[in-house]
Amino acid sequence: MIKIIKTSTSDILKFNNEDFRNYIFLLQDNLQEKLESGLTIDEILDIEDPFESLELFLPEEVYPIMVLAMINNIRSDTVMEALTEGFNKGIDDYKKKHNI
Repeated sequence: MIKIIKTSTSDILKFNNEDFRNYIFLLQDNLQEKLESGLTIDEILDIEDPFESLELFLPEEVYPIMVLAMINNIRSDTVMEALTEGFNKGIDDYKKKHNI
């Protein structure tokens, strides 16, 4: 069964660091389940973009780290700290850009 996890921009803007990490882990678990079922990343991307919900909020230099971490199921503290730091910067930038 394919689960599509969607979170609104307004919900993501409310994430604290723990919420963000939990959301990343949820996305990773969902992606890994699909990969383990035999789907390829290309087939998954034809159905949905599991990275799309966070694309607005991650700086250009952090976004590929998240994609690789999710595909390869990397959950190390070092990677999660880099993603969290990038997410916080991205949230701040998004709020400034949109006067929130």
